[in-house]
Amino acid sequence: MTAPPRLAFGLSAGDRPWLPELGAELARLGYDEAWSNEIPGADGLTTLAALGADAPGLRLAVGVIALSDTTPARLAGRVEASGIDPHRLTLGVGTGSGRALAPMRDAISELRRLLPGQAIGLAAVGPRMAALGGEVADVVLLNWAGPQLAGERRDAIRAAAAAVDRVAPRVAAYVRVAVGAGAAGRVAAEQGRYHGYGGSYRSVLDEQAARGETRIGIAGEPETVPAELVAYRSALDTVVVRGLPAEDTLEAWLAIARAATLRA
Repeated sequence: MTAPPRLAFGLSAGDRPWLPELGAELARLGYDEAWSNEIPGADGLTTLAALGADAPGLRLAVGVIALSDTTPARLAGRVEASGIDPHRLTLGVGTGSGRALAPMRDAISELRRLLPGQAIGLAAVGPRMAALGGEVADVVLLNWAGPQLAGERRDAIRAAAAAVDRVAPRVAAYVRVAVGAGAAGRVAAEQGRYHGYGGSYRSVLDEQAARGETRIGIAGEPETVPAELVAYRSALDTVVVRGLPAEDTLEAWLAIARAATLRA
């Protein structure tokens, strides 16, 4: 019997005094997991440690740390210094400015040697990285994939895992969600920003635009969000509601978190 998809919440890395309160409320709302990215000047692991401080049952995942900016040894040291229970954490990594598959395969192998038993996630935008995730990762994190593409990627990841006779990894994806005044503009601006990066982001967004999917993500009033999440929940093992709040406040983040847990 197929397990129901997990519901996770994602937020940008950063130091806020209300992070423990947010984590506790996410757990109360029924979220299984919380994700934080990593950006220059903001540590995703530190954000997660604060987020999970008052929510011991909430799983944590960093998505993702660029391996072009660090080494497996330095990253392993950071994980150990974070104080996060390794059984609670998914360590998400990505290529960053790199593109080659072989260095990523080698880096994950080294991380497994340095951090035995640690769940490893791999960011995958394009099909080749997704297939590699099927072969070597515990979680594959998709980005800017609408429901149709997410389902196709999950099928390909499962096939890649079966080809090397291993259990298929969990397939998660960031789903950008904005609510209230200006919601559509926030999603469009974020999508445009990533399209401007070029490379795999531009390719995956252009591929979906050619199919008629010009907006990837969810924007609207809170009561419309659950129905739009249904298609994503059918295509993924974990839906990460990646909030795009109007302002960086506890109330604004919680408005999105609560909207996603309303009944469809």
